[in-house]
Amino acid sequence: MMDVYNEGISYIFDTVYDLVEDEELEFKGAKGGFPGSFWETYSAFANTNGGVIVLGVREKHGSFKADNLSASDVDKLRKNLWSGLANRNTVSLNLLNNADVRSVKANESYYLIIRVPRASRDQRPVHVGLDPYSGTYRRGYEGDFKCTRGEVQRMFADADITRTADKRILKGYTAEDI
Repeated sequence: MMDVYNEGISYIFDTVYDLVEDEELEFKGAKGGFPGSFWETYSAFANTNGGVIVLGVREKHGSFKADNLSASDVDKLRKNLWSGLANRNTVSLNLLNNADVRSVKANESYYLIIRVPRASRDQRPVHVGLDPYSGTYRRGYEGDFKCTRGEVQRMFADADITRTADKRILKGYTAEDI
């Protein structure tokens, strides 16, 4: 996968490189403002392997088109991002720092590029809203999928660092199972 965050969106739009979304790259249109679906992708990337979200690119009929955002549009998107990250009603955990958010200008359009790191096991599940059972997502190729109750429970169990797997009592097992 091309490193969109470090190489920059301008390289992509200045070449004939075929753009595709995958397990670590997502494009979201933002002409109408901050995309509501951003938070599901943020959760999915955080709970899987991390990834890059590019705001200002929309998919239309299988190809990607710039939203032609202005510098002012990107500034508003950045403010909405940081406000959402600070609001526990929006998302459970802020994994980002300033170095993870960049604005880039390419071909007379501006973009906001956000690198979402993978959450550590004790930070997972990262979820949208207040209920982890209804707001936890994982990434599967180019889509964000809601986690099942069992997947969320496994994340909680993995996060419990006071009870490592080799110290847990397994129900139904006896000395004869050794």
